[in-house]
Amino acid sequence: MSLKGIDVSHCNGRVDWQKAKAAGLQFAILQMGYGGDSTKQDDVQFARNVSECERLGIPWGAYLYSYARTVSGAQGELQHMLRLLRGHHPQYPAFVDMEDADGYKARNGGIPSKATNTAIIKTVCDGLQKAGYKAGYYVNKDWYENRIDPAQLKAYAFWYARPGVSAPDKSCDIWQSEFGELNGSWPGANIPGKGCDLNVSYKNYALQESGTSAVKMLPALAPSNAAFTSDTTTAVSIMHGQSYTAKITCPAGLPSVTAGTGGVVDITYQSRNGSAYYYKLTATGKVGAETGIYINGHKPSTMVVRVATACGSDTTVNLSRKVGECYTVGLTCAMKPVVTAGTGGIVTIAGVYANGAGKWLCPIVAVRSGVTGIYTEIKEEGSPVKRFEFKVV
Repeated sequence: MSLKGIDVSHCNGRVDWQKAKAAGLQFAILQMGYGGDSTKQDDVQFARNVSECERLGIPWGAYLYSYARTVSGAQGELQHMLRLLRGHHPQYPAFVDMEDADGYKARNGGIPSKATNTAIIKTVCDGLQKAGYKAGYYVNKDWYENRIDPAQLKAYAFWYARPGVSAPDKSCDIWQSEFGELNGSWPGANIPGKGCDLNVSYKNYALQESGTSAVKMLPALAPSNAAFTSDTTTAVSIMHGQSYTAKITCPAGLPSVTAGTGGVVDITYQSRNGSAYYYKLTATGKVGAETGIYINGHKPSTMVVRVATACGSDTTVNLSRKVGECYTVGLTCAMKPVVTAGTGGIVTIAGVYANGAGKWLCPIVAVRSGVTGIYTEIKEEGSPVKRFEFKVV
């Protein structure tokens, strides 16, 4: 079995989807944009292409052109994809497009190692699957053989760029058989003066449930805008690296749960009990960052996740001491925190000392008149957190 499809981007302009479907189109893969989570990097035709495919009943998938050179960068690209997929349920996979067609990676430190490229793909695909979407990766022959480790990627759909041959020389789920600038052409979708990329799918994803043999089978996704209730409708503070579980009831199926701002929280589907679905929200962003949480494309009341520091302080109000006096702050943290003063010369931080398991004492000596903020910092959180102001009189 094989199905005929195309992939398009803003380069194809305003696709005449009615004409494309009439010509026998069986699926489409739509460009979402490129790089990290910025609306400036969205494909300007993506929303329209999705709307037209859904209106006409054309099964569709999507892809994001990756510029990630690190796993951290891949997290931003994952959030970019989840934001654009919010409220939609593509039948075909969402793919991370791994290539360096414009030479950006080569110019900026070189194309990452095979291990890093593989980790980037796994980061994006795992995140997509956990959110309830089919996920895959796109590479050409050179990348498949030299830039990634395919053996680690069997849980994901493989979209193989191998145009101009009679059949793909690698086992793949979708074969990109022609480029528009070569011999590819499809009525209603051609780039002016060129053509359109053509694809062959060896799976009818529109008839399959999300999930693969390598991951747990997910329940069927709820239709877009399906009704739901959430046990969390207010702001939730989660310590960096810690998690919070939200219960979402959705009789229509697995709800789509996404973050409005990328890089703040990782959202993972956990389990189901009847029509109640449990999602784990893990704080991964910088301390102080926050994001709205959206379910089936809607934000329940004021549901917001804020990233809190994992370092507790027994002093959170401003205080005053005379020159020469000492004040000792008590801290609780699994790891030894760093304590600093925002303005130098006003106080002396006289070290941080263990005071039992996960407990620390930090003496602060007043040196000269003035006011300074006192900050704690944990390496894994990435930025200092102001705890209080210290006034020396």
